[in-house]
Amino acid sequence: MNKWKVLWIAGAAGLMISGCKGFATESSQFQPETSSIYVDRSGGIFSATVEPYENGNYNSETLKEFIANEVASYNESLGAPAASENTKETILPVAVNSCLAENGRLTVIYQYENSEAFRAFANEYKDTANQTVSFGTGTAQAGREAGWFLDGGFVKLGKGETITEAQKKDLEKLGKERMVMVEASHPVTIQTEGTLLYMTRNVTLLEKNLVQVPEGRHYLIFR
Repeated sequence: MNKWKVLWIAGAAGLMISGCKGFATESSQFQPETSSIYVDRSGGIFSATVEPYENGNYNSETLKEFIANEVASYNESLGAPAASENTKETILPVAVNSCLAENGRLTVIYQYENSEAFRAFANEYKDTANQTVSFGTGTAQAGREAGWFLDGGFVKLGKGETITEAQKKDLEKLGKERMVMVEASHPVTIQTEGTLLYMTRNVTLLEKNLVQVPEGRHYLIFR
């Protein structure tokens, strides 16, 4: 059993009642059904860990306190303040965005200072569903400068479920659109705040801004 599972069981044991939320920057569009990664229009990175539970409900304050203490201790181990919530003055490596216990699921959403913080936290707690080999966000212009457009063919997302080959001339016009690079050793689920415009081949479109990215390195572009 990995470290993440042990922590969830410890935090859930003996709790009663339901629900908790209300940390850090709200991300109301991110309401995941399963463990997944979320990137907003500013390039902010969030992840959700969703686990089933059985046999009773959960106390909001106890669950919140447990998760907050774990994150505060982790931040302190990195030399950051022993806290779990971002403030105007301090952006933590990891912050608790929200937590919720309802309908047989425990859901915790985390917010990260940057992609390195995200990857380090997922690796430390063996959050297998969200672990990646590499991960990055930036504008399409920055992605072009980093060589992200050279790695593979892109497809264009049209109305409905229409998917066509992307034209090089269209890709060259992209600038301020947001780009995501993900490399993983297993499929990962990613949601974007804005509408997806382009993605690399073999990425599976689940909804207009929700995809499953297969093993390997892939790219998403959204507005």
